Amino acid sequence: MNVPFELRPDMPEEGISAAENGLGHSERVEAHLLELASAAGHPMVLPDLVPKTHRAMVMAEIARDAGPDVYEAVHEAIFSAHYSLGLDIGNPEVLLEIAAAQGLDPVAVMAAWQDGTYEERLHAFVHLAMELGVNTTPSALMCTQLVVGTRPYRVLAEVMKQCSVPPEKATGAK
Repeated sequence: MNVPFELRPDMPEEGISAAENGLGHSERVEAHLLELASAAGHPMVLPDLVPKTHRAMVMAEIARDAGPDVYEAVHEAIFSAHYSLGLDIGNPEVLLEIAAAQGLDPVAVMAAWQDGTYEERLHAFVHLAMELGVNTTPSALMCTQLVVGTRPYRVLAEVMKQCSVPPEKATGAK
C-alpha cells in the first residue's frame, strides 16, 4: 500500500525553488536520472519548482476510495504531470484537469480540499511515518525493513528475497 508523506507541510502554497533552497540535484545525479528515464522509455524533466503537494495527496486519497485502478491511474497521472511535463502539481487547475481526465468528479475534489474530508487520514499517515522513522522520501517498508532513499533494483530485490517465506515453510512441509 502506498502511504503519502508530506515532506514539507509548511511549504508556501506556491511551492519553492529547488535551486534557491539548496534542494537541487548535482549535474551528475540529474544526468543519471534523465538517462534512467530515457532507458525506461519515459520522458523526464526535473523542474526547479518544488510544489506544495497537499492538494495532490488529498486527490489521491479520493482516488484510493474509488478503487485500486482509479488510485493507480491518478497516482501515475500526477507523477507524470510533474516529472514528464514539468507541471505544477500544487496548482489546483492542473490537479482538476487530472481529476477530470481520470474520472474523478472535480466538484468533489474541490469540496474535499475545502472541507478537510481527508485531513484525519493524512494526519494518521504522518504519525505512522514518524513511528516508522521516515523523515525523507522515498522510503519504503518492505516486510520489516525500512528502506530509505533511492536504491538500485538489486538492493530492493535482495530485501524482498530476505523477507520471503520459503515454499516449504508456507505449506508446512518438512
